[in-house]
Amino acid sequence: MAVVLVAVGVSWASFLQTPTYEASAQVWVDQKQGDQQTYLTGSGEMIKTLAPKGPELQAIIQTMAHAIDSRPVAEESIQRLRLRMKPAELLENLTVEQVENTSFIVLTYEDTDPHRAQRIVNTVGEVFSEFISERSTFTAKVYEEALVPDSPVSPSPLRNGLLTLVMGWGLIGLLVLIHPSA
Repeated sequence: MAVVLVAVGVSWASFLQTPTYEASAQVWVDQKQGDQQTYLTGSGEMIKTLAPKGPELQAIIQTMAHAIDSRPVAEESIQRLRLRMKPAELLENLTVEQVENTSFIVLTYEDTDPHRAQRIVNTVGEVFSEFISERSTFTAKVYEEALVPDSPVSPSPLRNGLLTLVMGWGLIGLLVLIHPSA
């Protein structure tokens, strides 16, 4: 009986928590067209460099993913949106991941306001795209903008209650095994 009451209590407490929403956008990174370097060898031959491919390109994109999660990108995004927060606050709720073996970077922002989450993640994507395109031989574009999330990612009252119930019954089972006479 106590296990059921605790599970109900955990579920109820989950209903009282402020919901959190996630919005995600995708940024596509590529080499600028016609941006190959040409070198003249000692014998007078002209050599053009090739665009990075494979592991070399993946390493460059991984470096760019780290650049998204930076103070300059956060500061510019905050300024454009006229937000009242510090860059560290924005970066704390931003997750940046490279999609393995692709030129895509996924940005995810978590917030208690679904519309703000969407605006922030889309703006961070735009700011990063501009920074990279202006400062490197690569171009970055927001390939897929974030939509306003329609349901929270947390809390999950049903999941929390069921998990508590299962753990409670498991604990009771363990106690019965350890002390069968109790």
